[in-house]
Amino acid sequence: MKSRHLLYCLISFALAVNFVGCANEVSVDQKFVDLFVELRVTEITYGKDSPMGRLVRQDALKAAGYTREQFLAKTEEILNDERQWVPFQKAVNARIDSLLTPPQAAAVEAKDAAQKGNGPKARLPKIPANQNQMPAHKGGVH
Repeated sequence: MKSRHLLYCLISFALAVNFVGCANEVSVDQKFVDLFVELRVTEITYGKDSPMGRLVRQDALKAAGYTREQFLAKTEEILNDERQWVPFQKAVNARIDSLLTPPQAAAVEAKDAAQKGNGPKARLPKIPANQNQMPAHKGGVH
């Protein structure tokens, strides 16, 4: 009887720990992550004070449904909460990595997926061999 009571206590404790662990997980708003990265890329591309950069940032905020003040408030909220900041930063890094994937690597991944039957079987463009080879002789004359 005592062992059964102990078993029930252990199971209850394990379930409680599991629920508390799930409650601590923070979901990341991927739409906000995409907007955050887009605004940073715009800032790097056009500069902080460029009129064109300002217009591109305004368009990005409008398309995402944020005002400048709402975006800054949400960013400040995330920065001040470590539980939100770490998952957000991981999502931002993943988004940047996806943007930095070279086109050739993406073509290889698509080809592998097509061969395995996991992706579209579209014809992939041929990537030319090294075109930057120097001629055999100066001036290209043999």
